Amino acid sequence: MKKLSRNKIVVLIILAAIVLFGIALIKRKEHKLAGAPKYGMRPIPVRVITSKLGNLAEKIDYLAVVEPVRIANLSARLTATVDKLLCDEGYAVNIGDTLIELDGREIKNDIAAVRADIAQAQSELSANKATVTSLKNSAAYWNREAQRDKTLADKGDIAGATADATADKANEFEGKLDTAEHKSSALEHLIDSLENRKAQFETRLSYCTIKSPYNGLVTQRFVDPGDMASPGKKLLAVEDRSQLKLTFDIPQQDLSKVQEGLSVQFISNGKMQEAELTHMYPSLDKARMLRAEVFLSDNQIDNLKCGQYLAVSVLLNEIKDAVIVPSSCLIEGPEHFNYVFIIKAGVLTYHKVKVLGSSADKAAVEGIGTNEKIVTNTFLGWATLSAGKKAEIIK
Repeated sequence: MKKLSRNKIVVLIILAAIVLFGIALIKRKEHKLAGAPKYGMRPIPVRVITSKLGNLAEKIDYLAVVEPVRIANLSARLTATVDKLLCDEGYAVNIGDTLIELDGREIKNDIAAVRADIAQAQSELSANKATVTSLKNSAAYWNREAQRDKTLADKGDIAGATADATADKANEFEGKLDTAEHKSSALEHLIDSLENRKAQFETRLSYCTIKSPYNGLVTQRFVDPGDMASPGKKLLAVEDRSQLKLTFDIPQQDLSKVQEGLSVQFISNGKMQEAELTHMYPSLDKARMLRAEVFLSDNQIDNLKCGQYLAVSVLLNEIKDAVIVPSSCLIEGPEHFNYVFIIKAGVLTYHKVKVLGSSADKAAVEGIGTNEKIVTNTFLGWATLSAGKKAEIIK
């Protein structure tokens, strides 16, 4: 009997263990089922922003280049060898400073030869003028004698042949005087021609001295002494940096908005600067772009380097006291209307809005109020949103 009682106890223990193991399995299964997805749609996860009242400056951004107010690409006006180079890159120069001297020895020789010809012609002219003066006196004397002899011959006091001989003598001196006067005139014309030729050579010689057209900075040098200079070949670049300007290209589609006189903002010396759009070119280039220029004042050019890029914004309009939202909130609807999704009590609603203006990533709208929870983006995209659906705000 005692032996059977022990067997019963063992069986009971085994049965109890089986029961406890079964209870543990059931609890584990219940825990797994509790974590399993439940039937039905879960709220859509979205990010939101609160609409607020503010101001919006409508602007268009461009990439500008800092340029000097003037650039002179100096070249020669004649073909000659570079004799002396009196400057280099980085040299500050003043107006009228000699920068390059070309070889002008041949021209100087031509000038010396013409001067010698002028001196000779002037000497001949001086001598011929003395001859003209003497011939004038002689012609006057023989004209008086011829008149006197004619009068005497008419009275019969002298022979007619004598009067004719005196007249021939007077005509001879008149002819010599006329020849001498023509020679003086020819010599004067020759001297004038030689003077003009000398002036031309002197002008060519002046082309051998290339000077700075204004106060500036030599930024590029293209030749060395001994190189050949010729018209159209750049020798030096001189920049006038007394004033700088910002230049940028405006696409054709922006021309209806951008005009001269608008304000242009840019960052210089770590501060926001503002200047006026000074000038717009009258014609578009081949890329259908229009060049615009903004001249800067003295306090705006510090630390700016010619050639550097600078982001600029052309201010078109300023909208004040409007509801400002991110441009990413706007959804384009039919007939070019825009909509935004708003969460109220955990449910999505959509509202039609009118865009008053936009700039970069912000837009001013009307049609909604302030302090609205506006959807900015979703986990799976805008196509998953619709009015009436539940939404969950992602923190």
